[in-house]
Amino acid sequence: MRVSRQADYAIRVVLDLSRHREARIKEIAQRQDLSPSYVGRISQRLAKTGILENKRGRLGCLGLACSPDQITLLDVIEAVDGPVKMDRCLLAPDECGRESSCPVYRMGQEVLLVGAAKLSSVTFAGLLNGENAK
Repeated sequence: MRVSRQADYAIRVVLDLSRHREARIKEIAQRQDLSPSYVGRISQRLAKTGILENKRGRLGCLGLACSPDQITLLDVIEAVDGPVKMDRCLLAPDECGRESSCPVYRMGQEVLLVGAAKLSSVTFAGLLNGENAK
């Protein structure tokens, strides 16, 4: 399983907003050592999927669309990267034609399901509180 750099940065943005509740793009970028334009692009994707909301006003703040205990790592990763994928053969199952008898393919499917289940159980509130550190 691979998490893109964009998903990594999106996780940092959501974690920042989990701590600070709302902030301007410049503030998040400064705290997370990211460029403001990149934070802006990520925040647009996160807002489009309902994770963030743009709070209009004279400061133009961003905020979480729901509580950090309702947002999981999987939510954020999939908002940016799409469905979690693992391997070439899992991306294109008909590529080699041996999926029905291949133990590697079956194991890959199982690992993907376990990994996705773990990511969907880790909330941002839990991360802040150290609850998901197992």
